[in-house]
Amino acid sequence: MDRMRQNFIFGYGSLICPLSRAVTAPSLANCLAEPCEVEGIERTWSARVHRAKRDKDSHIRGWTPMGVRGRKGAFSNGVLICVDEEELKRFDVREGGYRRSKIKLSNIYPHFEASEMEEGSGAVVAMEIDRPSEVHHKLDHVKCPKCRQLFEAADRMRRRASSDDTEMNEADSGSGDELAVWCYFQEQSIPADRSFPITQSYIDIILRGCLSISKNFARRFLETTTGWWNEGEAQTVGDFVRRQQMGDTKATDDDDENISLSISDHHTWVDDRLNPMYARADGAFSRGKGAEIDELLKEHHPRALARRVSSMEVPKK
Repeated sequence: MDRMRQNFIFGYGSLICPLSRAVTAPSLANCLAEPCEVEGIERTWSARVHRAKRDKDSHIRGWTPMGVRGRKGAFSNGVLICVDEEELKRFDVREGGYRRSKIKLSNIYPHFEASEMEEGSGAVVAMEIDRPSEVHHKLDHVKCPKCRQLFEAADRMRRRASSDDTEMNEADSGSGDELAVWCYFQEQSIPADRSFPITQSYIDIILRGCLSISKNFARRFLETTTGWWNEGEAQTVGDFVRRQQMGDTKATDDDDENISLSISDHHTWVDDRLNPMYARADGAFSRGKGAEIDELLKEHHPRALARRVSSMEVPKK
């Protein structure tokens, strides 16, 4: 890579949390990460992590961390992390199972709190939430100088593209070779299920990072994240029930661990605070802030939260 280029990582999951970032790159312990929004990226529960040691009596084979996918019109909030080449290599190792790809600078916007809006009306706040590109703001609130440079370059690109009414090549903008923003996309995109559930200990670390910015930022994270619940096993369960009604209760495929499920066994989200599956979990934080986090989750995803199961109560195989 060009030594003159400044690299950034778009952190959209656990990398939002400063303590989690510092575990991988201790040199970032006291460094700023700038809140931002990225257009064209949808955040969803869709990656896969396999357990190193599996409990033979449990159907849980791993868990589902955060992933992203490209989708026109989508927005995801997160943080911009300035990194050098050595730090970038460390995060490449951490993000095994993900591929690092550049994202367009013109799709990156600064994050604004409602109190920072130039016009305090609800209409302007709604526009900021739905379409950041339609609102122009000063960057006085941006604390990271290099991130401010990036936001300015991104704004110039958008203005030039708008005035020319053409898609602009970022390499022609004068910033394409100097600024690079990287995002980690998962290699596999598979929804959470009972064998690979979403884990509460991981959610807590992400929301710890979000809340260190603001409660509004945490709400924005919850609003722009999909995949909290799916009916992925419904067909398998339904098939089994129909076969059972017909008198056939034997599984025909020994490799299908879900064939003998009852409908009540289906789940995609596990509360593992008492026995965390996530390697960088913070039990003390989860115990102290769990009730506050659950209130936020209930506010935005009540149906999925109601179906969350305790890891101590997960049905056995």
